[in-house]
Amino acid sequence: MNNLNLGFIGIGLMGLSLVKRLSYLDYKIEAYDKNLENLEPLKKMSNIKLIQNASVISKYNDIIILCVDKTQSVREVVFGKNGIVNNANENTIILDLSTTLANETINFANQLNKQTGASWIDAPVSGGPDKALNGNLAIMVGGDEKVVKNVKPILEAISSKYTYFGASGCGQIVKMINQIIVLNNYAILAEAVSFAEAWNIDASKIPEALSDGHAGSYLLNNLFPRMVNKNFVPKGYASQILKDLQMVSKLAETKNTPIPMSLLTKKLFTILTNSEKENLDGTSIIKLYDSKII
Repeated sequence: MNNLNLGFIGIGLMGLSLVKRLSYLDYKIEAYDKNLENLEPLKKMSNIKLIQNASVISKYNDIIILCVDKTQSVREVVFGKNGIVNNANENTIILDLSTTLANETINFANQLNKQTGASWIDAPVSGGPDKALNGNLAIMVGGDEKVVKNVKPILEAISSKYTYFGASGCGQIVKMINQIIVLNNYAILAEAVSFAEAWNIDASKIPEALSDGHAGSYLLNNLFPRMVNKNFVPKGYASQILKDLQMVSKLAETKNTPIPMSLLTKKLFTILTNSEKENLDGTSIIKLYDSKII
């Protein structure tokens, strides 16, 4: 049995898989989500205690994991009326697995440390709920390297690989690089599926046919079949993809960095979410390529 008690805030698609993973490894976890329905799957798990607010979690746990949907949600659970800041101290470590604006992450880390002496590690993840459950995520880490060592067992428990990149905010910047590569591929793969179907090619054969060539990739094997089968059950929401692309755009503007591909993909996901598809999986971008479905 692990002697380490953890707080965990944010039981969405990713958060649920991560809590299950840590629970299977015998961590004792105090969990909170503002949506009480999200906590239902955890009620019968013996080493998980459900908590009423973030402030209580910071009272009894030195390490608190965040896995929430956006920057504003991080601000709320940390600095809000019933936030972590109320009971945080110099022993508190926030391990933020959320994907948020890098400049805000830096501000949060500085503000929390100034008010309470607590530490902040930004460690956004990539891989989705299935890899989270199996402990095979990729994690990009920023923050004080000495503090990172204190959460190393947790990072190793949920990832196949984590990489330290430097000071606070660096993890979030690298996550945006990851998103540029991954999220533009959603649009590219949808275009390929649409092209195959237009020429009456059996698109289901494409991943295997191309696996040993330059086009072979995890995304081709994972996303392409779901687009072909019109499987839009969310492993991540279209609205979250749009949120991340908006963050990429904001960060690019601050450095005057050209991102023409990402801006086009952002436009496509804007159209998708405006057509009430925001709660479908990102694979539903294929709908924009088929006038019979949209």
